[in-house]
Amino acid sequence: MQIYCNMAERYTINMITPDTKNWTCKVQVVDKSRPRDNKDKTTKYQVLILQDEEENQVQATIFSTDITYFEKEFAPFKTYLVSVAYVKVPPLGYENPLNKFVWTLDKNTIVEPIEEVKPPEDPLPPPTRLTIAKFDTFEYQSKEFEFDVLAIVINGSPSTKTTTGKRLQEFIVMDKLKKPTKMTLWEDFIDHEGVKLFNQLHDYPIILARRIAKSSPGKSANNCISFFPKIYDMMKLKSHIQMHLGTSNRFVGLTSKFNTTIEINPPYPQAAELRTWIKTIEAKLLAYKTKSTTPLGSTMLIPFEDDIISVANIQAQPPGQIFNIEAELCLASKEQLFSVLACSNCKQLFTRYNVRREIYCTSCHRSTHLIPRCQFEVTVKDNSGFATAIVSDEIAEKMLHLTSEEIYEICFVKQGTLSLQNVEDQLNGKIFNIQMKKLFTKKLDATQKLSILSYLEKEDVVHEPMASTTVNVTEGKKRTIEHVNSREKEYPSIANKSNPPMKKN
Repeated sequence: MQIYCNMAERYTINMITPDTKNWTCKVQVVDKSRPRDNKDKTTKYQVLILQDEEENQVQATIFSTDITYFEKEFAPFKTYLVSVAYVKVPPLGYENPLNKFVWTLDKNTIVEPIEEVKPPEDPLPPPTRLTIAKFDTFEYQSKEFEFDVLAIVINGSPSTKTTTGKRLQEFIVMDKLKKPTKMTLWEDFIDHEGVKLFNQLHDYPIILARRIAKSSPGKSANNCISFFPKIYDMMKLKSHIQMHLGTSNRFVGLTSKFNTTIEINPPYPQAAELRTWIKTIEAKLLAYKTKSTTPLGSTMLIPFEDDIISVANIQAQPPGQIFNIEAELCLASKEQLFSVLACSNCKQLFTRYNVRREIYCTSCHRSTHLIPRCQFEVTVKDNSGFATAIVSDEIAEKMLHLTSEEIYEICFVKQGTLSLQNVEDQLNGKIFNIQMKKLFTKKLDATQKLSILSYLEKEDVVHEPMASTTVNVTEGKKRTIEHVNSREKEYPSIANKSNPPMKKN
C-alpha cells in the first residue's frame, strides 16, 4: 500500500515570493494571449493573467517549447492547482501593475486541472474583478495608453485592405452610454476574433477587449481611402483628409494593439448585466444595424437612436453624457470669430492669437506650427427653452461650406467678413435631430459647456412656431472647447464638397 504525503501548502498569490517553498495556489485563467515572437524574433512567449479566490492577480509567462507542452492546459476561465512555478522580480522596465512578482510556467511547474485532483474540489466562481474604461472617457485617454473595454458588438463589416496592403476589419461597439464607437482589428486578429465576431453579429456578442487603444487619425484616413478608390482621386483625398486630421491626438475609434486580447462573451457578471440590457433594446439594435450598413456592406458610424430630450432637460444630463434633441438651429452671433488657431500637434487652442507661425507649445513640449481650426457658437431652441453650443471642425466646415484654411484666409489674411446668408437659409425654418454632449467643466466654472456631435434635418416635420417665452439654459460666451467628432458621416466636410461654395467677400 502506497502512502502519499502532500507537503505542498496552499497559498494565495500575494503570499508567494521567490523564497516560498513547496507551495500550491488555486487559480483560474482570466486572460490568455496568443503565442508571440519577442522583438528579436528569437523566442516565442505566451502571457496569462492568473487570479486566485481572493481575486489577487499575477502575470504568468510560458516560453518556447513549453507553450506546446501546456497547449491543452490553461483554458480561459478554467480552474487549476499550480505548484512551484518559477517566481521572480521582473526586470527593470518590465514591471507589472498586477503584482510585484511575475511567474514563469515551465516543465518543472505542476499544473493540475481542478477536475483531475483528488479529493475533488469545486472550481473558482466566475471572476468579478474588472477595471473598465467607459465609452465617454476614450477621447481623454493618452495616445499610447492601453486600456480594457467591455462592450456589445452591434455591427461589423468584412475585412478589407488599406492602400499599404494591411488587412483590417471594422466593428461598431457600444455600452449602456449608447455611444457607438468604431473598433478596428488588424491582421491576425481578423483570423481569430474577427471571423468569430462577424459570424455572431446576429446575437450581439459581448467582448472583453484588454489592452486596446485609441486609433490614430492617420490610420482612419488611409482606411477611408481604401474604401473609395473609384470615387475620389486617391492622392487628393488623402491630402485633404490629412489637412483636416493632421497629427491630431483626437479620438476616432479603438484599435487592436500587439498585446491586445479579446474574449467573446466572458463569464463576468458585468457581461451578464449587459446581456440582460440588450434584450430591452433589441429592436433599436436591429434598426441601428440596418441604418449603419452601407449598400457596399461596410459600416458607417451614425448616432444611436435614443430618446429625445427637451432643451430644458439638458441641465439634468451628467457631464460626458451624449443625448439627442430635436430643435431649431441658428448662429448665436454674426460677430463671433469663426476661426481660431491651434497647435498642429496636440490641438491646444490659442484663441487670443491669430498670426500663423512656428511656436514652442508648452502643452505638448515641442516646436509646432499654428494651424486654423473652424469653430463657432450656435443656438439650439425648442418650445422648452434655448441653449448655446459649440460646433467645430468638420461639422462647422459643413455648415459654412468652407474649409478651416479658407475661413482663416478670409477673416485674418484678407481681413474680410464671411457671407453668412446661405447659412441662415440652410437653417431657418427647419427642425434638426441634434446629437449633443455635455462637456466636463472645472468645478469653479458654473457655465455648462455643450458641443454638437452631429445634426441632421428631421424629415416630414410640420414646423410649429416656437413659444415666445423661453428659458436660457446656457449663456453664450466665448470659451475654449474640446475637439469633437462628427457622427453624421465619417468625413462630412469632404462629402459636402459638391455643395456650392459660399461667396467670399
